[in-house]
This record gives sequence, C-alpha cells and structure tokens, in this order.
Amino acid sequence: MSVAQRKLLSSKTEGLRTSHHSVASPRRAEVEGFIRQIFAAHYGATVPSFAPELFALEQGERITAAAGWRGAQQGAVAERLYLENYLDIPIEQAVSQIAQREIARDKIVEVGNLAAVKAGSSIAFIVRMARHFERLGYEWVVFTATDELIRIFGRVGLPLIALAPADPARVGDDAANWGRYYDTQPIVVTGRIRIASERIGKTL
Repeated sequence: MSVAQRKLLSSKTEGLRTSHHSVASPRRAEVEGFIRQIFAAHYGATVPSFAPELFALEQGERITAAAGWRGAQQGAVAERLYLENYLDIPIEQAVSQIAQREIARDKIVEVGNLAAVKAGSSIAFIVRMARHFERLGYEWVVFTATDELIRIFGRVGLPLIALAPADPARVGDDAANWGRYYDTQPIVVTGRIRIASERIGKTL
C-alpha cells in the first residue's frame, strides 16, 4: 500500500469503534438523525426511510459515519433491495454476470444511506462493515455510489464494478426526497467483500 493510501486510511483512526442498531435499539433515532443531517447538508435531501439494520462508526462519543444494510434474502424470503429499482434484472443475476459464476441471492448484502463526516471515515467504516458481513457469510456488497466515493475507493485499491446508473426516473416521486443527490450521477456498484477485508483491512 502506498504512502498516500496509508495517509488517507490512517487519519485519526485510533479509538474508533462500530456499533449496531436494529429497529429496537435505544440509540436508533440518534444514528438516523446523523444520517439525515449529513444528507441534508450535502444534498438538501430528506431521507424517507432506513434499512432494518444500521451500523455506526464512533470516535469517543461522536458518530463519524453510519449506514443502513439489509441482506438480499432472509431465509426463504427474498428482500427486494432499493437499488434493484435501477436494474433490469434481479441483483443476483447482475452480480453473477460480473462474477462469471452463479452467485446466490443470500450471499449479497445491500448498504444504503452511507453518510460520513469525511472521506477517511467512509473507508474505515466500509472495511469494518466488510469484516462483519464476511462473518455473516455474505460474499458481495452492493450499493449506490457517487463518483467521489468511487474515486476514494480507487485510491485505496478497492475495485468497485458498475452495474447500472442510478436513474431517478426509476424511483418515481421518491426521487424528490433526495435533493441534489442525483445531480452527482450516482452509479449502482458491487464489490467482493473479501477483497476489502484482505486488501486494506490489516491496516485498520
């Protein structure tokens, strides 16, 4: 890993910890509030809903990053992912085409509403989430990323593969909630969870 990569990753990572917040968590509202605040500040967005599971990255008593996540399949029940609105085929088919082998739906996890106070927090947070997802048996992560976030991932050697543009026309009236977010021309991307864990996970 280059000096520049290490500098981006290592800025004030001491004392960081992750916390998990399900629907019944007593701090759930606090984490949702952080996400809403970041999206409002960056895009003038009003986040209309959240995934059933939230993760937060904290330093001391301060939340520095947060996101929601959900598995694409829970037991026998296939959970429709929000980003599947942007796709012409189910997510497992889209990822299977990239992997050039069949990927089961229950091996895919969606991350949404990723919010962070700075770029380094996003990367540190994603790596910690990747470790958690790997322990749960997931192999591929999917999410909607801005060009800025894709560049950040590239700088630290994490390859993201584009699946489709996130076309606001595909979500109907819900697009109005997201303010200027779609002005960034976000893209639905996927990546191997193990790569994130192995490539830079040892540095965090």
